[in-house]
Amino acid sequence: MKHFILAIFFTAAFTGLYAQTGKISGRVIDAITLKPLPFTNVYVNNSTMGVTTNDAGEFTLQNVPIGSTEVVFSFIGYIPQQVNVAVNGSTNSPLSIRLSPDTQQVSEVSVKASRDKTWEKQVKRFEKVFLGNTSTCKILNPWVIDFTDENGVMAAKASLPIEIDNRLLGYKLFFQLKKCSYSATQFSIVGTVRFTELEPSVASEAINWLKNREKAYFGSAKHLMKAILDGNSSQQGFSLYRDKVKGKPRSTNFGLELEYNLIPYETATLITPGSGPNEYRIAIKDRMEVHYTNGFTTASFYKDISNPVSWLDVRGGAVRVNKDGTILNPTDVAISGNMIDGRVSGMLPLDYKTGSTVATQAPINFSARRLQEKVYVHTDKPYYYPGDKLWFSAYMNYRIPGLRDTLSKVLYVDLISADKAITQQRILPIDSGRAAGSFRLPATIQPGKYLLRAYTQWMRNYGIGQFFYKPIAILALNERIGDTASTPVSDSLLTITVDKPVYKKRSPVTLTLRFDTTGLTDALKGSFSVSVLDESSITPVLEQNTIKTEFNDFERDQEALTRFNYPIETGITITGIYKDKKGKGKKTALTLVPENLGHIYQASTLGNGEFSVSNLAFYDSTKFVVQPAEGSVSLSRKEPPSLPDKLPDLSLHIVSSNTLHRLAPADSVNAKMLQEVKVLGKKTVQYENSYAQPDVYLKGENLESYASVADAIAAKLPSFKLIYDQTNWFLIWARASVPTSRDLTGSSNPGSHTPSYGGGADKAGSSNLSSHEPNLYINNVLVVGETAGDRLMQLSPTLIDHIEVNGMITSNQGASGSAGLINVFTKRPAEASSKPLSFIKVRGFDRTSPFQSPNYERFPANASTSDYRSTLYWNPRITLPSGHTPVGLSFFTSDQSGMYRVIIEGVTSKGNPIHTEARLRVVE
Repeated sequence: MKHFILAIFFTAAFTGLYAQTGKISGRVIDAITLKPLPFTNVYVNNSTMGVTTNDAGEFTLQNVPIGSTEVVFSFIGYIPQQVNVAVNGSTNSPLSIRLSPDTQQVSEVSVKASRDKTWEKQVKRFEKVFLGNTSTCKILNPWVIDFTDENGVMAAKASLPIEIDNRLLGYKLFFQLKKCSYSATQFSIVGTVRFTELEPSVASEAINWLKNREKAYFGSAKHLMKAILDGNSSQQGFSLYRDKVKGKPRSTNFGLELEYNLIPYETATLITPGSGPNEYRIAIKDRMEVHYTNGFTTASFYKDISNPVSWLDVRGGAVRVNKDGTILNPTDVAISGNMIDGRVSGMLPLDYKTGSTVATQAPINFSARRLQEKVYVHTDKPYYYPGDKLWFSAYMNYRIPGLRDTLSKVLYVDLISADKAITQQRILPIDSGRAAGSFRLPATIQPGKYLLRAYTQWMRNYGIGQFFYKPIAILALNERIGDTASTPVSDSLLTITVDKPVYKKRSPVTLTLRFDTTGLTDALKGSFSVSVLDESSITPVLEQNTIKTEFNDFERDQEALTRFNYPIETGITITGIYKDKKGKGKKTALTLVPENLGHIYQASTLGNGEFSVSNLAFYDSTKFVVQPAEGSVSLSRKEPPSLPDKLPDLSLHIVSSNTLHRLAPADSVNAKMLQEVKVLGKKTVQYENSYAQPDVYLKGENLESYASVADAIAAKLPSFKLIYDQTNWFLIWARASVPTSRDLTGSSNPGSHTPSYGGGADKAGSSNLSSHEPNLYINNVLVVGETAGDRLMQLSPTLIDHIEVNGMITSNQGASGSAGLINVFTKRPAEASSKPLSFIKVRGFDRTSPFQSPNYERFPANASTSDYRSTLYWNPRITLPSGHTPVGLSFFTSDQSGMYRVIIEGVTSKGNPIHTEARLRVVE
């Protein structure tokens, strides 16, 4: 039997817990000249943890496990050095390393220009012994190896680290060969090794690496030692035996050996604490025969079994291991049998953990068909009016459904005007293949043809023709659809039932959704979006492109792409350029801290100052503090995709009408009555408002979770509503007069909207949205020249001490005080001469606002308020749990009688797209 000294695998070990780490820092210099040695490789032996020294020869190894660790220092032309370091949780003393020049190494490297055939044969033999598996594991620089034959025992030495490309496990190894000898019966290989992760060229390769790494771990010596420590070796698939009689000849019949020569090896009493932290001693005085019953091999020693069999002989009678099963005295452990078959091709770094992942980059040279994803978007209406809200729900589809969690998690949805300009954009997180959002169409938007576009960055690799496009018509208020309502279409797989045959105005409606599983053997599940429209306000039209025609529209013959320029995004990405005080890009380490201090992000810039931080998850616009603050950081603009020459068109029969389309008040201003609040105690508050005692007092500490002060006020005070007219934000006070259609369009004449901003006399007599805003003061100074909404959207809640809000104040504010007053007081700086910080503002995910509709049972309607909602109900994500479990939906009818249209789109768990419709009648 061949013996393999385990020094090749575990000459270095971690004796500490992986959850507890420290750092190692120091400086590397030339032992003769005492000058620094930049770009020296510094690594924890037999691991993926490594760095190179900087220009000053300095280095820092982060996240090194606490305990005894062997660190290797290697530089071409110098003798490598190994240092045992005791890492603790506090700061370690810096190391001072002096490397001596290796003149012999330099001379050997310079003379090896050619090799003879004998050397080539020796290399092939060495590769079989050294690598084990030579089909997927290659030596990239064999010319650094020399061989000598000493009485039938081959010896190998290498002048430089041997570079090994292991495509089986996804590692590149740099093996510093110290000693190697091998013969026909045994071999010994000793050295230090540095691992680096390879980048997978395709997603499937990354998956295979994960599987192969786990396969290499299970049944290995490390797995065995870990199982013995945990006391579950049999549960982990190990059967352990020892000989009854030492030295007795062994047959190849396991059944016979088990009956006469082998007895179970009890390990429960063999474990004692070691000399170091998290170190253990396993007493193995007799040879241990190891059967890994969870494995399979065709090269087992025994003829009557097929599981791997190995033997362990321990010099000194004890194996020293750490908590994770790593052998700390490998030169004392001789292993033979199937455990040594992997050799270097089966080596795993000491910091490998089962269940770890492989960092995938954009695939290169891979069949695009498997990784293709598409998106379909369902909107609540077939067309819209100025002032409407466009609700949408997105469905991701994947050519290989099993890759859903591997592909994109960020969706971009654009609203594009007729002149091909992006008027609004939403950035949405994709969750389980779904996303949802909305656009507020400004009251001043120009009627005409618009385009809804949806895509992911990954989809850009397949061409802009693979995006989702939907034409959106925005009609003028005096326009209507001249056609009659289309006939409802139905899908036999999904049924819609209503609780009543006829409904009255402002009465509750209950819809029930249920799968019709007649004839189906498997239970169905599904995800859907539901819209209910008033046909008297919005005429349903027969749309040519629905989820039934668009969802599974993958190109059949998509060829493999030779280059992927856009990544798979799993979160928000920040890209930019860092420049020093002189305005030059430079290589440095950046720290980005968001204003909410939720995380701390690290980034290293390139030589030109470019950097990128990806996979971030945050909403709204967030400020990041950038360190170092001495330079400047500018964000890179993400260029939007172009548009294809041919775009889908929507053919509508639009006619003029003598009556204007009625805007529902609920679509523009949402106000609700607050329940009575009883004040049980009083607290003295120092008010700073110069005009009157405030009606509402908001503390700054209660606002810090919001993106802006405007968002905080709108959330804390339901009587406020934020409105965006495509140009400006407006904060409307609902206690003031409600905006009319004249306000929303700017005047009675379309296109004559000329807003005037600010407080005081600027508001007097104006007939636009700004006239409905309260006067805004900051630290008792009136804000003029911009809307209150715009100014408050720019203020971070983290800067606010408190806010005081007053209702109508006419005595000292004049007519302009009819909409109330807001006075914002900022925090006082503790030190006037504090060092300025460098900030960048980054846009995150857009929040999905909930669809709001009245509940006339809880809040009886005000007779003076009319309800002309065109969309009665919208739900972007409804899950039908199974074919036998219905789902009920409820909403209230409006003041409009006539027919209502229910439109449902979605996808079943089997990938079947569904589009079905129903109608219900509302009478006077």
